[in-house]
Amino acid sequence: MKVHFAKELFRVFVLCSLILISVSMYGIIDEETARTYFTQALEKVYAGDFKSAYDLSVKAMSGRIYVEELPYFWYLRGRLAIANGLVDKALEDFRNFTLLVRNDDIDNLVGKVNYFRKLNLGPSQSFTMGYVDSIKGNVRGIEYFQTPTSLTVYGDNLVLLDQKNKRLVYFKNNKMLKIKKISKDVKQIFYNRDGNLYLLGNKSLYDEKEQELLSDLQVPYIAGADRSGTIYIVDFDRVVKFNPRTKERSNFKLPQRTFCLDAEMTIDRIYILDALKQKIEIFKLDTLEKVGEVSLAEKVWSFEVTPYGDLIYLGKDKLVAGGKDYPLKDVDFIEYFYPTLFAIKWKGNTVEQYTFKDDKPIFVNVLQVSFDENSAYAYISVEDLFGDEIHYIKYALSMYEHDIYVPTDIYAEQKDVQHVKVEKCSGELVSYRLQGVRVVGNCPILTKFTGSVRNSDDLLSKKVVWIAKWVYLKPVPPGIIKLSAKVAFKEQIYYDTMFYTQKMVLDSVGKKKE
Repeated sequence: MKVHFAKELFRVFVLCSLILISVSMYGIIDEETARTYFTQALEKVYAGDFKSAYDLSVKAMSGRIYVEELPYFWYLRGRLAIANGLVDKALEDFRNFTLLVRNDDIDNLVGKVNYFRKLNLGPSQSFTMGYVDSIKGNVRGIEYFQTPTSLTVYGDNLVLLDQKNKRLVYFKNNKMLKIKKISKDVKQIFYNRDGNLYLLGNKSLYDEKEQELLSDLQVPYIAGADRSGTIYIVDFDRVVKFNPRTKERSNFKLPQRTFCLDAEMTIDRIYILDALKQKIEIFKLDTLEKVGEVSLAEKVWSFEVTPYGDLIYLGKDKLVAGGKDYPLKDVDFIEYFYPTLFAIKWKGNTVEQYTFKDDKPIFVNVLQVSFDENSAYAYISVEDLFGDEIHYIKYALSMYEHDIYVPTDIYAEQKDVQHVKVEKCSGELVSYRLQGVRVVGNCPILTKFTGSVRNSDDLLSKKVVWIAKWVYLKPVPPGIIKLSAKVAFKEQIYYDTMFYTQKMVLDSVGKKKE
């Protein structure tokens, strides 16, 4: 007990010493000057200059700080230290600070460091399922779609294929936008990673305008697309790879002829459901070498896979995932866009939407905050552990000011991708993820877990971010306003914390008036 008390007393002494050293280095500044430096640090963060932002955050702590704002200063400095690669230093500073006061935002940030340092990519032990919403094909006697056979999402956009009536039905956040007639016989639709919609017929692949891109197919099924946007099509005894940007096409022979009922992809695997064998066969994405297979105990027509390789398939009145059953009745087939499950029911022409979430964390990152005369805008990335964007999750995303929910309009937009080239592995993964960049170059680990590819020429130029728009406080108080973006699935909550200040609002509005 005495030893423990001595250690804690020493930590407090170190904390006080650090503050005194900072004061002696920079000279004493008053509270308002400290706020000014804090604001300047935020502005640099939102402009992507993390080095200058860190230097300013250190300077902001070199003098007097309002007591109620001390956790904000400490959090921002530590966050920026992590973004600049000073991870161990930030963790030590956090430990010193939390001796005096517990802080949930610091604990959340330390948690992010820990799960990127100890990546758990093993099979999920459990899934959380919850009903969200539904789309109906018949509303007040008006028919919008009938027996949909394919569904795809991108950002907050959803498209249904009404194959029987040759039409596409477009939704945004479950609200129908338009119905478009098509002339081709289409059996599958697919949003690529660049936001372009593709239509697969019995023998050809088309773009959204029904221009033929790929022909001479036999019995094709789109498995997905890799991070360069190359589309993978399972076609009888081969896998066809097609890059819509370059128009390049290549064929890879499968070990045997395959009657493909369904096919899915992760970042490094392709999964094919063979109807004759009732097996899901697994192949490496780059070489198409077979690396495994899963025998199915019952007749399966539709399956999905999480980003981490956990299989989900539709049984009789149930979903099966991780060896456990989850009740789901009268469903004809499923589509899954992690972590959202769509259950298609031809009876009643209904598409039900559920969360179906594994035990892996989601990474939420507030990238930028801006203002106009009436509204604040937060740009938020929501990604899986690999750094790939998560789509169609407006239902789970919300904004808070000082831990109070604010009514918010949330929508998805494409944003330019920022990337960093490395010649060798250096730094920590969490540092790059906090910067919101994608890593290209000679470090497979950093590339794999930042949503990237090795060569910058193959990197897509845009990615999906979520924009939260709300009416900010007026008049804006002179202090620091804490912002939190939260993604919540029942008891699972993932969030990020950042800030804005009165000066940021006044400067931003002033520039827009000029």
